[in-house]
Amino acid sequence: MHDDPTVPVRRLLVAVAAVFGVLVALALAQFAVQAFYADRVASYATAVLDQASAVSRASIASLRSERRVSGALCSDEDLVELRHARFQSEYLYDLGRVQDGRIVCTAEWGRIPNAVALPPPHRREPNGDELWRDVPHPMDGRVSVDMAKNGAVIVFTGPRVFKAFETPPDGYSSLLLTRDGQYVFRRFGDTSWLDGVFESPPPGHGVLSSRLTRVACAEGLDLCVVAAVSHVNILQQPIPTWIGIAGIGALAGGSFAQMLVMRRMMKSSLPQQVRRAVASGRLHPVYQPLVSIRDRRMVGAEALARLTDDEGMPIAPDVFIPIAEEIGLIGSITHIVIHEALTEMRPRLTDASGFYLSINLTAADVADPGLRDYLDAETARIGVARERVVLEITERSTAEHGRLLEGITRLRASGYRFFIDDFGTGYSSLAYLAELPIDGIKIDRMFTMAIGKEAVSSTIVEKICSIADELGVRLVVEGVEEQQQADHILGLHPGAIGQGWLFGRPMAAGALMSWSASRRA
Repeated sequence: MHDDPTVPVRRLLVAVAAVFGVLVALALAQFAVQAFYADRVASYATAVLDQASAVSRASIASLRSERRVSGALCSDEDLVELRHARFQSEYLYDLGRVQDGRIVCTAEWGRIPNAVALPPPHRREPNGDELWRDVPHPMDGRVSVDMAKNGAVIVFTGPRVFKAFETPPDGYSSLLLTRDGQYVFRRFGDTSWLDGVFESPPPGHGVLSSRLTRVACAEGLDLCVVAAVSHVNILQQPIPTWIGIAGIGALAGGSFAQMLVMRRMMKSSLPQQVRRAVASGRLHPVYQPLVSIRDRRMVGAEALARLTDDEGMPIAPDVFIPIAEEIGLIGSITHIVIHEALTEMRPRLTDASGFYLSINLTAADVADPGLRDYLDAETARIGVARERVVLEITERSTAEHGRLLEGITRLRASGYRFFIDDFGTGYSSLAYLAELPIDGIKIDRMFTMAIGKEAVSSTIVEKICSIADELGVRLVVEGVEEQQQADHILGLHPGAIGQGWLFGRPMAAGALMSWSASRRA
């Protein structure tokens, strides 16, 4: 065999493409993961912001509505109003009055005998609001609260208003803060890496980043949320997930490269491939049974040439046969098929059954004067009667009528029979065929497949059967795959021979012998 120096290069190209496919697949999966988590973190941020906005608006409403006192501070009437305001809001833990920096009464505690001094606020807003974050309740240090004060009114936000967010889903976290980012109201989850997010671009927006952030602010409020989710890198997903994605990418990339390589080979190096295949013995025949439709007896077999490329991949006959004709190798291929097929089929060709071997020829083969001498020598070598060799030529080739007539006549004079293959697809008419010395015609599979489908092609089958009767020649029907097709042909032409998957697929000589023996048994 001849070594092809391009094989290692092609294999390297496929390997590189497979690696590239892995990277592309992982990148696409990463985009998908990020898109999935982007929606999730946006929903999470919205939920946190909606809750915080509701709490903030409730606090602001209480601060504004209770700022003016109609009666004496902390009077019975005033306490009733405070308790009513507290009852109306589901978000307020308590509501009270402040005088000289001290809490003098609340809806919950009533009048406080020893007014409690307020600690310095954590933040003062331009509108006069003072804010405290997560401080012990002035009257009960066991409870932590947020406080907001304006004038004589102070409101307490209870610890339970954000209970649903205190333990966020795995990998999620969020900050509630002012628009300038200087004051944080609440933290949920691990927010250490979110500090300062307003001073610099949010981290975690790279393609292969493991984090995503979402910033949203409430309309009309000095309130924003920074929500984040981690482990959004595809490689942080379960191992079977990204290994499966990588495998799919490798397969896709490698297959695509292999397809390109094969296509390039088909276009640029097929002639060389065909030459090497023929020279190195990678051409061999397979055999498809020819069966009498009436009694299912195998009456013959058609030898079909098969050829493989340098890597053992098959090259279709309708590809390599035209190439072989162009580069002058068709004669060699025909001789190889004749030699191999006659040798392998000798046991059946020399028995008393009348079994025949059908061999395809091209117009150039028929016109070659040396073909008859070669056939005569090969049949004599193995002791095969010449009438048990059927030579097939496609109807499309019969356009070269004058050139073929002499060759067909010469071969038939030596005792070989001639069939017209793919009948119905070429140029022949009944009168035209009557001039050719032929022994049989083969209906092309395209007409067989139309049987039972009410297609125009289906009616052509009946016409061809009539032509066979008028010419007095054998009829072979290609492409028989279903029983109804066989039954239809049998009704039109009881002596027809069938060829197709219903009776047997192309197979090696040994398999055909075993198949035939099992049918006879």
